[in-house]
Amino acid sequence: MEKIFQTIWEMSLFAVPVILILAICSNLLGKRYGARWRYLVWLVVAIRLCVPIQLSLPGRMEIMQVQVPSVQSSTREVLAQRTPDYFVQRDTAEPTEPATPIAPAEQTQEESAEKRDAFDFLLAYPYVLWLGGVLGFLAWQGWKYYDFRRMLKRNRRKIMDASVLDTYYTLCRETGMEKRPAIYFCEALPSPLCVGLFRTAVYLNSEEREPAEMRLILKHELTHCKRKDLWFKGLLLWARALHFFNPFVHWMAHLAEKDMELSCDLVVMADCGMAEREAYSMAILQTVREAKSKNMQMSTAFSGGKEELKMRFENIFDMTQKKRGIALFLAAALVVCGGTAFVGCAESETTEKTLSGTVYGDYTEETVHELYGAKLQYIGDHIGVGKILGLLPLPEGVTNDSEGIELYTDKEPYGVRRHLQWQSNEETAYTVGGESYTDDRWMQIQGMIFLVLVENAGDYNLSLHHADAADGQVVTSFSFNREQAKKYFGEQDLRDFASDEGTFRNFVLTINRYFYEGISTPEQILALSQMDAAAAQERMQEMASGDFLEETKEDQSLSYQMILADSLASEIAAQKLTSSNYADYLKCTQYDELVKLGEPALRAFLSEFAEGSIRDDLEGYIKTSACQDILGEHRDKDVLPTPTEWYRNYTATDSTYCAFFTYGDTDTTLYTEDLAKKYSMGGADQYSVVAAGKDERLRAVYTALSDRFNKYSNAGYTTTIYAPLIEGIKENGNRMQVFAVIFDSSYTMSRTKKGYALFERGGSVVPSRLDFEKRNGKWILTDWTQAEDGSYYADSIKKMCDGDNALAKKMISYDSDACQMLLWQNMIYYMKANYGGVELPIYFDSYMEEKNIKKISKFIDITPTYDE
Repeated sequence: MEKIFQTIWEMSLFAVPVILILAICSNLLGKRYGARWRYLVWLVVAIRLCVPIQLSLPGRMEIMQVQVPSVQSSTREVLAQRTPDYFVQRDTAEPTEPATPIAPAEQTQEESAEKRDAFDFLLAYPYVLWLGGVLGFLAWQGWKYYDFRRMLKRNRRKIMDASVLDTYYTLCRETGMEKRPAIYFCEALPSPLCVGLFRTAVYLNSEEREPAEMRLILKHELTHCKRKDLWFKGLLLWARALHFFNPFVHWMAHLAEKDMELSCDLVVMADCGMAEREAYSMAILQTVREAKSKNMQMSTAFSGGKEELKMRFENIFDMTQKKRGIALFLAAALVVCGGTAFVGCAESETTEKTLSGTVYGDYTEETVHELYGAKLQYIGDHIGVGKILGLLPLPEGVTNDSEGIELYTDKEPYGVRRHLQWQSNEETAYTVGGESYTDDRWMQIQGMIFLVLVENAGDYNLSLHHADAADGQVVTSFSFNREQAKKYFGEQDLRDFASDEGTFRNFVLTINRYFYEGISTPEQILALSQMDAAAAQERMQEMASGDFLEETKEDQSLSYQMILADSLASEIAAQKLTSSNYADYLKCTQYDELVKLGEPALRAFLSEFAEGSIRDDLEGYIKTSACQDILGEHRDKDVLPTPTEWYRNYTATDSTYCAFFTYGDTDTTLYTEDLAKKYSMGGADQYSVVAAGKDERLRAVYTALSDRFNKYSNAGYTTTIYAPLIEGIKENGNRMQVFAVIFDSSYTMSRTKKGYALFERGGSVVPSRLDFEKRNGKWILTDWTQAEDGSYYADSIKKMCDGDNALAKKMISYDSDACQMLLWQNMIYYMKANYGGVELPIYFDSYMEEKNIKKISKFIDITPTYDE
């Protein structure tokens, strides 16, 4: 056992740099190689940590040995000298004296000695303490798992919805599951999940989901089952138990589980288009809305926290081709497995190992950590500003002056002036060609760091007082502002470098390298100061540590940011505050982030207002406040109208509303042939709303569609554009059957800073049969039959076509491109008929080929809300 503990200790010590290196590589190379290779590398690390076997190579490699404390040897020597009772060998043949009563004082001393002996025993045999920790950790996790399984059994029931079961069985066949996991419903769960190592089961927390959403959720959980991810979580749990004392191993488990989810998302989204990816994201978001995720061991949960959600959305929407990363995986595996082969245990009296942790020069790891922890939002915090200035290292010969610091908070740019005592030496001045110059490199570094850490600061100033001059005489003044920072970083905002501590650390390292690396002579210092912006930015890129200077690759599509805005609003409302004042909920970083989203957040919330989905509740007040702040409206913090009242007043400022896309007897004068002559795209015009004016059968179809869809329109803020791709018409006397693929898309009108715009809010495509009967010379709709979802889709269409196999085949394999273009042809006619020359922008979510976008854009202003 002692040898096992010694090996565990060595492995745990070696795991720290390995985990850090892999985490950094994951951050730097993750978007190039994807999540799958990270998932596999964590698997290798977990396996190695779970196998406490000392690997070694022939011969001794002294240079690779890790010095570990020899606690056992030194403690045992002390114990041997003290020879406590339980180490003394007694001769049982020797007669013993009768026991005598022990005085209270003597008894206290004996109890103290026993406690001391027990402590020394644990020092001598630390593996006993380690083994107790392992067993305690496993017992705690085991009880949590047992209690969780007991709750599941108590609250679960079998799935009763036939459509859910049909989708589940179909997915099992598609994913090649040899043994289909059991499936249950458990309302007490916060999200869907799968659980069980040997008898895996899938649990749903809701049956009331859209079929497409349910399919994605089930596919996600079945992917976990197929890949045996629960065994992976079990492996991570065992690694955490063996190394319970090492926080880096627990952190590694968190990273590994996060990458497991990301890689699972990639499998689910393989070969999926943008619409499915957005539906998948909305399914995840809806699950998080329903309940906060709980960390449940030995299970998979279809949810996550804010940062994980953000990363998952980035991962889902990233459709770029990833490298396979085989060479990278093999290299990482070699580091993990090969590295431990060289780890040896050498006892040494010198047990301390100094880690320099130097970032550059006087900016040590500790200093950078403290600086990042001192970042501020406002320059007016004089204590916080003083702390930051106190942490900034000064060169030899420069000290603080008695005048201290001055803060400029009356008007922008807000700033600070720091007074320093200055002496001329090789660190503060240099001479070139007989001309003396102040070496201001350290000043520029301080200015950059200060403007990174103080969010609303615009100026950093220094007044350098010569040490030999009269009091108050300023010999040198220095100023650095955000405009000067553009010389080195272009348009990139310095405040971006404080997004997290790792980015800030890389920033400090980079600017130190920029000013000092390879610069040793006075001539080189002068040449560096005289660089133009282009050369300075090029050098800064060369010196960059990490990828923090690169343009962000975060998904900036409007669709993604609208989803993020909704997620942030939900998270703000979910804060556990005792206050009933909505304004208290706005005092958080999430609200600041929400307002910074700007136009995407405004569009998301105004669209929800238009749909009537924002209520007069806490989340409604949060979204109303965000809209006001983004629009720059004056907001009384004590009195705020209800969300409903605010939106009514907001829309009352403009009388332009969203016209209905209706069709009836009077609309033949609205959608005239003149529109077709000017705005027809060609082939898509055969079944358009204009063509309905010439064909009474098509006119009957449009009238039926108008009656069906317009009842869902909301007070003039939404409309539905529809288009019937006719696959066949059968007439028999006064009866008629029309077989068509009905394509529809709903749009919401919202006013933005740039005016009104239409936003696509979803749609559908459904093969249908419309039955008509002629009454008083007009075709009247009598029945509407639609294709069924899921596995019954094809059979329902065949039944609908009543044995006409050729027609059924056309309906099943309809031309989706033709449907889409017919819909847009109707949209063009709708816009031109109702808005004339007004260029009303239209933002759409559905995928469309670039050639079709260009074709439609000739007639109306359309913009995809996602990046191609």
